[in-house]
Amino acid sequence: MTTEEAFVKVLQRHGIDNAFGIIGSAMMPISDLFPQAGIMFWDCAHEGSAGMMADGYTRATGKMSMMIAQNGPGITNFVTAVKTAYWNHTPLLLVTPQAANKTIGQGGFQEVEQMKLFEDMVAYQEEVRDPTRVAEVLTRVIAKARRLSGPAQLNIPRDFWTQVVDIEIPDPVAFEHSPGGESSVSAAAKLLSEAANPVILNGAGVVLSAGGIEASRKLAERLDAPVCVGYQHNDAFPGSHPLFAGPLGYNGSKAGMELIKDADVVLCLGTRLNPFSTLPGYGMEYWPQDAKIIQVDINADRIGLTKKVTIGIVGDAAKVARGILNQLSDDAG
Repeated sequence: MTTEEAFVKVLQRHGIDNAFGIIGSAMMPISDLFPQAGIMFWDCAHEGSAGMMADGYTRATGKMSMMIAQNGPGITNFVTAVKTAYWNHTPLLLVTPQAANKTIGQGGFQEVEQMKLFEDMVAYQEEVRDPTRVAEVLTRVIAKARRLSGPAQLNIPRDFWTQVVDIEIPDPVAFEHSPGGESSVSAAAKLLSEAANPVILNGAGVVLSAGGIEASRKLAERLDAPVCVGYQHNDAFPGSHPLFAGPLGYNGSKAGMELIKDADVVLCLGTRLNPFSTLPGYGMEYWPQDAKIIQVDINADRIGLTKKVTIGIVGDAAKVARGILNQLSDDAG
């Protein structure tokens, strides 16, 4: 098969059937196969708009999509959208065709250091080093995007297309998200059971986790705990629920700030606690300095990064919430 056929077969195996960008010569070998492969290509007026559409599509549907464009100036137009997807924790596939392999370093056609350009904007990046590795690398990049919940970049020299390769298409490898460590979940349940004024703070991880919103609702009702949400994550808890206290941070809810200020235990569920989400508001330094903080995040590197944490739990927000709920004492709440 050809490298572009192998590339498209991998997309099919992973259920990626929507791509956003602008057609360019560096990607025409694969885009020519899209209609037959059942992949919808959204040919946009500008790559920046295409990137935002890909981010929005994946966030709205839960299905991974692909961003792709012409090497060089087409790819550089993706910058803002990719960083937006990164901070939105959106699992996207960023495909960046590169100048021809044999001309890299010589000022090849529209040559740009595309790996350096995106190195702090993606959750993972990898460059295809040989045509026979196209399917292998693409499979890994897609898996990394899903596991790390962020955009992942595949950089491929444009002269690697139309090469005939004798390879197998790898099967997708799915990783089951952790329900959190046994001891840390038990310790969190004990803290919350003994709390007089518990507050839950939901982040993007609750939305991204299957059943996360429902799991947090049940936990909040069991504890009779108000629920705040992080900046731009109003969708992380039902707005009509009587326990919903609104967003913290920039232009946030004064009621939510007042409630969390008096908390003795805060369960930060599926949130990296970014500084913008905990900005002082209304002349109020509301973050509870003496409260016990439980932080749950799928990414261990984010735990304790911005706030002092009593218990850190690396795991899926929904699974951790259910685990805590099952271990609450009879008199909790």
